[in-house]
Amino acid sequence: MPDRTFLFDIPEQASPQKRATAELAGLIDTLRGAVEQLAEAHVALSDRVDALDASTAFVPARHCWRDLHREDARELWAWLITWTHWLSDRYGLAQDLGTCWPAHPALVEELTALVVSWHHAYSAKADPDAPLRWHEALHRARTRWQHWDTNRCRHGQHTPRSPDTVWEQPWPDIAERAVSEDIRTRSAPAVAAEETGGSR
Repeated sequence: MPDRTFLFDIPEQASPQKRATAELAGLIDTLRGAVEQLAEAHVALSDRVDALDASTAFVPARHCWRDLHREDARELWAWLITWTHWLSDRYGLAQDLGTCWPAHPALVEELTALVVSWHHAYSAKADPDAPLRWHEALHRARTRWQHWDTNRCRHGQHTPRSPDTVWEQPWPDIAERAVSEDIRTRSAPAVAAEETGGSR
């Protein structure tokens, strides 16, 4: 940054107005220098932030199945299974969504997207029509489930819905086996640097 110090010498015989003007000019010059220093510091800080962003690996959201370690996956499974059971009972989806859904990755991803969206749709920050958009998304999802039913483990032909149609028992055991298999194949959580004596 160039030196912008105000160097004008005020003559001895200068009027009070001229002296005040010169002093004001000196203060303005000092302020200009401070603003330039602040601008340079801002640019330097922005460059550092950009460099950190570029060098930091992607940190997945806690509902991104592809990148979860086993502890986060265990927590997400419990959350998803509880909500999906509620969803099936609330909307009568036992004929559309079989008890073996945890063994079908596409259904797991779809239901995870639905539960995340559902929580947002009914949050205080959501738009008033968010719940309606969520129900439209659920309607489209139910159609996709039939396309993903490659194993034909749900009803292959239309069956009139019965009020007492529920997931057959022991559905929690089926879910538990699928969850255990998924957890078993995941990596363990990374040990924090503080627990290993810090970074070198």
